[in-house]
Amino acid sequence: MYKQHFSKMSNEELIDVFNCEVGNSGWTSSRASYLAALGEEFENRNYDYSDIGDTGRLSFKNKVKLIFNKIIVDETN
Repeated sequence: MYKQHFSKMSNEELIDVFNCEVGNSGWTSSRASYLAALGEEFENRNYDYSDIGDTGRLSFKNKVKLIFNKIIVDETN
């Protein structure tokens, strides 16, 4: 369900989804599935997201931006 939803989003929308999760420390099994699908979509789009995680985890400590298929920490936030 989440995979299909994310696959239809623009790059900007996908980054906005990520940034909405920054600072949210709540945890449920549905949120885990949601965030796993978000990470999978990063992989599907061949983003370099090594600044915020890897295939096993993502850090939601900082907001990010996408520059030429590389996700970097947004220092302006």
